[in-house]
Amino acid sequence: MTIEQAITKLRNAAELISEAVNELSALLQSPETVVQSAPTDESPTSALEANKAPTTEAKPATPNLSFEDVRGILADIARAGNREGVKSLLEKYGASKLSALDPKCYADILKDAEVLRNA
Repeated sequence: MTIEQAITKLRNAAELISEAVNELSALLQSPETVVQSAPTDESPTSALEANKAPTTEAKPATPNLSFEDVRGILADIARAGNREGVKSLLEKYGASKLSALDPKCYADILKDAEVLRNA
């Protein structure tokens, strides 16, 4: 393994760690987590019903895309010679790098990336 390959692997690992930190922070800040972790005087049945409530929410129509899915597709496009296009897409969605991209934007950025792929 060359130094450049090792540096690339370390950068990828750092991005994954950063993404994990962001996801954990979001979980800690979500009201759902606060409700589940707060002590209550409710009966066990009420607590169980409260914990079931989030699972009854409607599921999104778009598939659940992971950071790795998006990274792989955008990396393929960048390697194919459209690095600047990928960079401008990230900026369009308010991110300077992929790890800063809001996971809610994954499906939208991939739709826009298809245009770059087909260009």
